[in-house]
Amino acid sequence: MNKLFKTGLVALFSCLVWTGMAQQQVDTKLPREVPSPAKIAKKMTDEMSKELQLNEKQYAKIYKLNLKEQKDRFKAQQSSSASSNERPPMGDRPSFDGSDDERPPMPSGERPEMGMRQGGGSEMTEDAAETLHKAELKKEKKIKKILTSEQYVKWGEMQKKMKKEMKFDMPKEHKDKASDKES
Repeated sequence: MNKLFKTGLVALFSCLVWTGMAQQQVDTKLPREVPSPAKIAKKMTDEMSKELQLNEKQYAKIYKLNLKEQKDRFKAQQSSSASSNERPPMGDRPSFDGSDDERPPMPSGERPEMGMRQGGGSEMTEDAAETLHKAELKKEKKIKKILTSEQYVKWGEMQKKMKKEMKFDMPKEHKDKASDKES
């Protein structure tokens, strides 16, 4: 009986220690830091400086350009996430067919996809894509003025490589849309 009691105590103590350690590991996980536009711009500029051997004057101009671009993206992201997270007002529920307990009839035909918003969810609108494309062209012109011709050619190659890598990582339906826009 004494051995059984000791074994039970050891098992109970082991379980308590194990759950305590597991709880401690959960508590120590911090939320992922959202990088600021300045940090992103610095990282982008440092990478360009490393690849293109930018001088101090070029570095400062490229950093300023990258910082402006990242601030604009950050603002656009904030405004789009704020508008997409809005909920409809919580007023009285309209009654269908005069009864509050009845649900509205489902439209005949296809079933609605679960978890998808009407309008496509995360798809980029044509206006947003056009604005993004214009911003890219504007940035490209400014970069061409800042870099030497050799640096600009190398930067263009870097951009092509990066776009290829992005297409490789994209889901199939996004790849099809991207290839349609390029042609």
